[in-house]
Amino acid sequence: MLRKLAVSIATLIALSHSQVVQAEAWFEVEVYVFERQSQSTEQWPDTPIKTKTDKAIDLISPAVAQVVTPMESESAPCTLVFDADANSHCAESLNGEPTSEPVAAAPTSVEYRYPPVIPSEISSATTSYASANGGPVLLARSQSQFASIINSISRERGTRSLLHMAWQQPMRGKSGSVPIRLFAGKDFSDTYHFDGRKIVTRTQTEPMINADGTPVVSPVWELDGTLNIYLSHYLYIETALNMRKEGRKLLPAMPSDAADTSATLTAPKVMTPFLMSVPLEQNRRVKSEEIHYLDHPEMGMVIQIRKMAQPSAQQKSQNAESIQTVGQY
Repeated sequence: MLRKLAVSIATLIALSHSQVVQAEAWFEVEVYVFERQSQSTEQWPDTPIKTKTDKAIDLISPAVAQVVTPMESESAPCTLVFDADANSHCAESLNGEPTSEPVAAAPTSVEYRYPPVIPSEISSATTSYASANGGPVLLARSQSQFASIINSISRERGTRSLLHMAWQQPMRGKSGSVPIRLFAGKDFSDTYHFDGRKIVTRTQTEPMINADGTPVVSPVWELDGTLNIYLSHYLYIETALNMRKEGRKLLPAMPSDAADTSATLTAPKVMTPFLMSVPLEQNRRVKSEEIHYLDHPEMGMVIQIRKMAQPSAQQKSQNAESIQTVGQY
């Protein structure tokens, strides 16, 4: 009798867990980041804030970059064509065969060659929807809803668009959440080191080689960092972004990019070109459907987290007009 009762309880627990997994809440996220050209006198940190971009999900690279294929591979790299809106339209998968799958997070092992400037508008080439038990999916421009907001902000004097994108993702607790990587704008790696110092001469040991034989130089993006969204009774957003701006800083006059030595301590200081790092680091509780604005002297972020039909329901009818309620967040 007791054994039957234990088996029944175990079965109920398993069914309950299965229902919780199936009921995982999915949301649609839209983000717009812009620069505000101000005369702020605030002092920013000497070094960029830590962003842990290596642990984030990257939806942007597959949409804007070219996959680097090893020289010994027979397959050609995916060729990208940038249209007037600078959106990427890559109709081939890594093996060269056509695919209708939406743009999704790229494996960490994939290497990319990036354009010198990332377009501000990031989107999938076709209308996309998340799949059950899948990961975050980049959406098409036609699926975004910020057109009027972007037009309004763009008309303000001294503003410049940096990044606009929308995607669908499952929401988890803080411990199980994975941030989305956001990066855009100019790549400063030809002119500045990541720490902001001006490149004078590259050391002989610095260049590494890509799989296709091209030199490896880590990009230094104008905007780079992560956005983490998680559920803890309420929705929370965490931003860890650096916006890089060219400026000048009082530094020891050094004839080369040599590491810190005793000469650095005794060298006279002069005003030197420097890549400033302006951080946007916030943690805020938000409500779904509401449009939230994260203010900053040098930039701004507009974000909306929208309820959506769960992937299983969307697969049955992607054009369903009704929106399934996933909770009072």
